[in-house]
Amino acid sequence: MHGVDLCIDKRFIQKEAVDDRVFGAFVEHMNNTVYHGLYAPGHPMANRDGFRQDVIDLVRPLRLSLIRYPGGNFACSYRWEDTVGPADRRPVRADLAWRQLEPNRVGLSEFAKWAGAVGSPLALTVNLSTRSAVDAANLVEYCNFPGGTYWSDLRRRHGDEQPFDIRLWFLGNEVDGPWNIGRKRAEQYAWDAVEAAKAMRRIDSGIELVAVGSSGTQLDTYLSWDQTVLESIYDCCEYLSLHRYGALPDTDTPDSYDCGDTGAYLALADRLERNIQDVNAVCDYVRGKKRRSKTMCLSVDEYNALDAGPTPDLQEAPLPWQVGPSLHTPGLSMRGTLLFALYMLTLLRHADRVKIACQSILINGAGLVICEKDQDAWVNGSYYVFLHCSLYGRGRVLNAVWRDPQAAFPLADSICIYHERTRELVVFAVNKRSEPVSLHVETAYFGTLRLLERLEMASADPYARNSAQHQKTLNPVARQDVTITDQDIRCELAGYSWNVIRLKER
Repeated sequence: MHGVDLCIDKRFIQKEAVDDRVFGAFVEHMNNTVYHGLYAPGHPMANRDGFRQDVIDLVRPLRLSLIRYPGGNFACSYRWEDTVGPADRRPVRADLAWRQLEPNRVGLSEFAKWAGAVGSPLALTVNLSTRSAVDAANLVEYCNFPGGTYWSDLRRRHGDEQPFDIRLWFLGNEVDGPWNIGRKRAEQYAWDAVEAAKAMRRIDSGIELVAVGSSGTQLDTYLSWDQTVLESIYDCCEYLSLHRYGALPDTDTPDSYDCGDTGAYLALADRLERNIQDVNAVCDYVRGKKRRSKTMCLSVDEYNALDAGPTPDLQEAPLPWQVGPSLHTPGLSMRGTLLFALYMLTLLRHADRVKIACQSILINGAGLVICEKDQDAWVNGSYYVFLHCSLYGRGRVLNAVWRDPQAAFPLADSICIYHERTRELVVFAVNKRSEPVSLHVETAYFGTLRLLERLEMASADPYARNSAQHQKTLNPVARQDVTITDQDIRCELAGYSWNVIRLKER
């Protein structure tokens, strides 16, 4: 059996703990994410507000640290004023981003109520594609100002006496993308972002801001966009955004890897690693050029793994204009789940610079929770990966030393998290091969450890997936096969598997 060795020492640990906001998610008014998804009046599981209670019950355990809303590309023609006040008086708009009808039945107040029901703070994206700095400042006033002004008093008349108190704001979305309605050149966006930041902070000086970074490595403006934007916004924003969808044809073009080869598919995680390193390098270059002491951190505010290769047929024909169209997307395969896991490990590995991350999109599509119109809600395998990382990954990352005989294509990937207060050690590991792998972790600097829990989610078939009819095909199971000594721990990782090993110092 092949094996990998890992050496960890609690004296060599990242200075800061993983930021809680790494465990965020993203909800956009796209397809059936909102309408017929989380919001479905008349559904047997709908509560009195029209939200599906079964979805709320699945999302709440994830302990989402924030939910980014309402877009995404939807933000490029977003009129926030359409989304407030009596729902039956709101206009129906033709959404230019996704070519669907937007009835505005779920607006700011409704979504804030849903976010409260799942226990997550709300973060908002302002429209800097087709609207101005003043519009963004008005939205901040509506959401955060206590009262006594036009927009804050309007909020109170609409029934929300207390401010929403939104702390994190995104200055537009993918404004450099040719698909974006209101696409801008870097210089133009940078000017608008600075002016929006100025206006928004005149209303609330305590908010944090995320500027738009390069939307994808496939764009000709990749990194040059980041440099131009950073040179303008460096002093007025806290974060630069980065988006990554593994196996998205526009980004990871099929001719750049063998999408039928599971090993090559899982190696796409390396591209996120490189993407983060590239953007960090540009941030540090601009910091040096501007002679600043401040370190610009990253917001990976859209990321997910998509399936590639043999999958059930997807609906590809253009859809007629409608509200909440369903694409009947199949569940995420086991190998898609493992790519998602590798993405999460990459984000944790870079926790010194990645301070915000939002899984995209939370509901339906390749989301964590699936809830088609006439079905009970169920979850993808990626749900469990996110759940485990959210529950057990909020500590400090250990700087590990790997010894892997298959350096050209490593057999496994792993991140170790140490919780100083509880003296708990957590090992997250992915086996990227079909064969079992022996994992050996040297733990001499932790003293005697005892096993708290060992979880494994595995499938011999990389294309296995959950569905409405088979909801437990990918499901974690508890195991006890961990050998522990004063010097190390050993266990076997099943082929194509996600693993969590929780240990505690005696």
